[in-house]
Amino acid sequence: MYVCIVCGFNELDLPQYTEEGGPMFNICSCCGFQSGYHDLDREITIEEYRQQWIDKGAKWTFPPRPKDWDVKVQLQNINIEL
Repeated sequence: MYVCIVCGFNELDLPQYTEEGGPMFNICSCCGFQSGYHDLDREITIEEYRQQWIDKGAKWTFPPRPKDWDVKVQLQNINIEL
């Protein structure tokens, strides 16, 4: 499993970027971030996307949301404290 660089969700099936740094265009089911689209096509930084997601309530994007999901704990996977 892989960790989302935006929200810290640690159950991604694929990495968001190749080893060379190219986007994989997969979407995080938690925050909805899509590498290659949000960061390159829409020219938003990872930090900006994260802050927008948090400002909008840090809601789960694509169901089903895990029963025991805790955004504060999840963000600690990427060393972010709420």
